[in-house]
Amino acid sequence: MNLDHIDLKILAELAENAKTTFAELGRKLGIHPNVVAYRVNRMQRGGIIKGYATVLDLEKMGIGEQMIVGINFPANSDREGMINRIGSIPEAVEIISSFGSPEGLILLAGRNKSDIERAISKIKSMNISIDYAASIIGIHRDGMMGKLLNQLASEIGPQSKALRPRGYPRELRGLRVLSVSK
Repeated sequence: MNLDHIDLKILAELAENAKTTFAELGRKLGIHPNVVAYRVNRMQRGGIIKGYATVLDLEKMGIGEQMIVGINFPANSDREGMINRIGSIPEAVEIISSFGSPEGLILLAGRNKSDIERAISKIKSMNISIDYAASIIGIHRDGMMGKLLNQLASEIGPQSKALRPRGYPRELRGLRVLSVSK
């Protein structure tokens, strides 16, 4: 699916606030709400928009401990199977699979240090080695994805050819866009 500058601007706005109405998007971007609806629906059908997320303030919910853990999988292991096993640990709220070392990053969240220690013990019991573990004191994402999408939109502009996923390096294809905040 090809994306033009209008699609990217719509995605930038949705990355900032996934609850924005088509009418609000249309007003902000200077296009008819029906055009916005058509484009959003097309991007959903094409798999560009995979879903919408609710952003939670974990600390206000009593989930005050967060840790990022760098891991390496056992030699000759089924990476997807291992990721699924890690994903079954309730405290593992995000898993990033990567090349190099570490081979993965896990975001752990829990009410206290005991929750985190229990999750790390479960990870170790899978013969997964832990490269490092660091407590998180803050995650800063506000507006960052929107800035990237707006930059891409301005680079391709209204007269340029549409953005094509195959134009990106292979490792960037399938990038997920989430609405996030601090």
